[in-house]
Amino acid sequence: MKFNFVKPTLISCAIGFFIPGFTAILFFLFQLLTDKIGIDCSTSWKSIWILTSLISVVLPFVFIENIKKTNNPTLTKLTLFNFIEYISLQACLAQFFTDSKTICYGSGGQNGIELVFTAWIALPILVCISFVFKHKLENHIE
Repeated sequence: MKFNFVKPTLISCAIGFFIPGFTAILFFLFQLLTDKIGIDCSTSWKSIWILTSLISVVLPFVFIENIKKTNNPTLTKLTLFNFIEYISLQACLAQFFTDSKTICYGSGGQNGIELVFTAWIALPILVCISFVFKHKLENHIE
């Protein structure tokens, strides 16, 4: 069985092009929830960046190992991977374009717009990861 990793990822990327604001809202909601329990906004964003950076690096390896182990790539698994990797890349890339004080307290009208742009940057990265999956797993999956 040949599983096409690239085509479903391209479809996910087409959707991802239009939803970066919605996924950014998830991060702001998380930050607001942590604020309610007494965690400072800057600390919350630094935690988000550390967590999403780790997820962005580790998740592709976990996904490949899962596919090799189960020998059963599915559209559901790939879609879930794409969504988690997309939002993780969106957040972790933002740390290179802003800092926690700017994103929390605003400066120059930014107020988190960087998250939209980093979501768009994440899209070609997802496609590249899918090509790697295709290359790494094409001989493994029968």
